[in-house]
Amino acid sequence: MADTVQGYFFGTSYNEHENGRPAGLAGYAIPDLGIIFRSRHEGNIHECQYTGLLELLKFIDLNKKSFKGLEFEILSDSALVIYQISHRRFISRDLAPFYSAAVEYKKKISYRVSWVPREENVALIGMSGDPAIRPDFDIQFTFPSGDSIGPA
Repeated sequence: MADTVQGYFFGTSYNEHENGRPAGLAGYAIPDLGIIFRSRHEGNIHECQYTGLLELLKFIDLNKKSFKGLEFEILSDSALVIYQISHRRFISRDLAPFYSAAVEYKKKISYRVSWVPREENVALIGMSGDPAIRPDFDIQFTFPSGDSIGPA
């Protein structure tokens, strides 16, 4: 495994509403490990995008023992989220809690963010038929409910 691992996140909002709020999807992918995750999320498009990033960071943090010493290059087509994390400005009040949580993860995880075109966002478009590398470590997963699976 390389010293840098690529992860991708996405978020999208639909014209549907749940509990009076917009609804959408958020997710992430780590192609080298064959991991892709998607979940429904309540919120506008930018909240869903931040949720995709935060779920990815939460996954990395949950598995920090296995990822020790690795740096993460996190890619997305979310220009707003990438810009805000990279330049630390123009954070609207409604996105401030999401931004703060992402920046807080920088204390625990070595990561940088970069923009990619939508058609290259693996978290959104899916992964190719190439097999993932076989990791030599155990991986933990958590779900929005807080439940987790994987080795203890």
